[in-house]
Amino acid sequence: MTTNFTLRDFFVYLLTGLTLIICVGTIFFDDIFKWTIDFFSKYDFIKDFSFLVTIFLVPAIYLLGHIIGSFSYNLLQLYVWLDKRKFFKREMPKWKYFILIKLQQLLYRQRVAYSITTYAKSDKTEKLFKTVGEFWTICAKLQIEKIYAPAEYWYVLNELFNSINLIFFISTILSFMTRHWILGAVYFILTIFAFRRARQYADHFIQTVCNLTTARQTTQPGK
Repeated sequence: MTTNFTLRDFFVYLLTGLTLIICVGTIFFDDIFKWTIDFFSKYDFIKDFSFLVTIFLVPAIYLLGHIIGSFSYNLLQLYVWLDKRKFFKREMPKWKYFILIKLQQLLYRQRVAYSITTYAKSDKTEKLFKTVGEFWTICAKLQIEKIYAPAEYWYVLNELFNSINLIFFISTILSFMTRHWILGAVYFILTIFAFRRARQYADHFIQTVCNLTTARQTTQPGK
């Protein structure tokens, strides 16, 4: 499973990096095209090393994917920090409160952390976990028993679409700032799509962990 996960991890971050390049490329196409032509005209010798450039390009795209993933994680930490300090208050101007709540919905509610908290705070009579810590302890037990893979699949997809959602969201802002109205509308629709898919995968992840735990308790009552 480790080898499969490593390959899956590689392609997830590679796809994230490619998505970022494509989005930025479509927004600033004219500038990037002009810069590329000027660059290769000035450094013509690079054409002779195209194979080496390609080899180094793949890790660079992979690294971009990690940068987006890190940025997405830090946004989550920023939200948690602001929320603990009661930054989201209804006493603030309505327009500001509306924008903050929409940002919260768009950049937080599709995450696994939100799905875990929602489940823990729900009014279900029989809960498999009541805190975030208990949930991750359950996941650790499933990993030890080597039956975590089905849940891990949904978790990886959620991480992928979290990053893609962030890329589309930033692309929407950049498109409107540069007056690419149609492109901005397209990226906004893609943002909503990525958000809904990420949220769906987060819910699938929680449900799969619960199903695996219930099945384990049924077939192996002592655990």
